[in-house]
Amino acid sequence: MPYSRDRRNRVVPLSDDESLLQKRKGLFFVFEGTDGAGTTTQCRLLGEMLTGRGHQVICTREPGGTPIGERIRELVLDSRHQEMFDHTELLLYAAARAQHVKQKIRPALEAGKIVICDRFTASTIAYQSFARGIDFSVTENLNRLTAGKCIPDHTFYLRVSLTESRRRRVERKGKMDRMEGEGNDFQQKVIDGFEQIADQDNRSRSILDASQNQEALASCVLRDVLNCWPYL
Repeated sequence: MPYSRDRRNRVVPLSDDESLLQKRKGLFFVFEGTDGAGTTTQCRLLGEMLTGRGHQVICTREPGGTPIGERIRELVLDSRHQEMFDHTELLLYAAARAQHVKQKIRPALEAGKIVICDRFTASTIAYQSFARGIDFSVTENLNRLTAGKCIPDHTFYLRVSLTESRRRRVERKGKMDRMEGEGNDFQQKVIDGFEQIADQDNRSRSILDASQNQEALASCVLRDVLNCWPYL
């Protein structure tokens, strides 16, 4: 039987209606990590596992997730635009997120669905502040503006070394996008940034070794989800 806590912090059983209501609020999971960490793959695998358990799941990504967001993605990641200024890049990412949250993420959560996102606000801090050097107050204020109260219920930080990240990026089919093609110094700053962000994150989160194979990592992800939400 599901339980909750009353105003005196006592554990009390939930009625069937209260239990159902809790489950219909929706859940928001986010995968974060440097390029090559496997965030896209793990987002898809978790979506497949939860869908197989009978849940309504939406897998999405940043930048992107909406028609406007996908157009912005094409622009900001296009390797032909090497002249793009750092603040231009930041504002394009922010515009994509603002549309994403209002058009797709928030409505899905309000409808009781599970949303799994490949990257969110931590990526802005890691890439645009730690790596690009934009003041943290700027990126944090933009995150608050674009995401508002849309905060992940659980974030999975996937850790991988620069060597492994580079190997995976090189082995991918097709040319690298503008961010993937940045040099080793930039990529190391991103990795270091994510490590600091993860270590300082006091919300529900997992820090996982992404150097293991996809299936083993996916099992760790599902384990952590079920530890926090056994009813899933």
